[in-house]
Amino acid sequence: MTLAFYGTTMTISFDRAADFYDNTRTLAPEVSERLTAEILRLGRATPDTTFFEPGIGTGRIALPIVERGYAYTGVEISEAMMDRLRQKLEGKAHQLTLINADATALPLDDNAFDVVIAPHILHLIADWQRAMDELRRVLKPARVFIYFHHPTNKTAARDAIGQQWREILSSYGYDSGFTGGVTEDVLGRLQEQGATLETVAVADLSRESTVDSLMRAYRDRIYSNMWRVPNDIYPQALADLEDWAAQEFPNTDVPMTSQDNITLTAAYHWAS
Repeated sequence: MTLAFYGTTMTISFDRAADFYDNTRTLAPEVSERLTAEILRLGRATPDTTFFEPGIGTGRIALPIVERGYAYTGVEISEAMMDRLRQKLEGKAHQLTLINADATALPLDDNAFDVVIAPHILHLIADWQRAMDELRRVLKPARVFIYFHHPTNKTAARDAIGQQWREILSSYGYDSGFTGGVTEDVLGRLQEQGATLETVAVADLSRESTVDSLMRAYRDRIYSNMWRVPNDIYPQALADLEDWAAQEFPNTDVPMTSQDNITLTAAYHWAS
């Protein structure tokens, strides 16, 4: 497992996910279009608007905005993820700048960007408050911070298998909750710091899977919350999950639906 540091706290890098990330997190084209349009609306974008994103990854959020010609800067601790994004832009004119950097210590000037976007990263950073301070610092006064909601620790499991996994980990004394800030933490801090908030639900996502495909994700440790589980716990916890799934779902081709949503909050006057 590749590890990197955010300030003085340890955070898992997404290097190991670079080869399969897009296959497991890609948004449907119509959802991506709707999301991009909402970001541009909330950001009150003009042709001169500059964007910044910490944890830019392979460009799931950034790429549609970059392809519209906007100046966009992203930081990422995983070079492998940024390499994937660079490949997508080979031979294309763009205004994308990529920097290998730590979200809690940005090598960027104060008041540098018109819109700062934080899509599903603050829950991964133990010192999320420090990361927010950095995002506030690089945002121009009276401009816009756009936060993607992330579910609370108690509601993060989206299907029966995920709920059982959390219970199994708890039986081994492992807290599977997020290390960083989730929605109520982030929105609360924004309000405390005087931001005016606008929240919009962009899309409800319903994903059809099978028991077999969901269990394969646990066997292959596809998601970052699985990487954090210590190696001395994971094999036995997985065996327990396999035993439970075999009893609950004898037919592994049984379809399962997981529910998710994309909700954004725009914070205005946060950096003023």
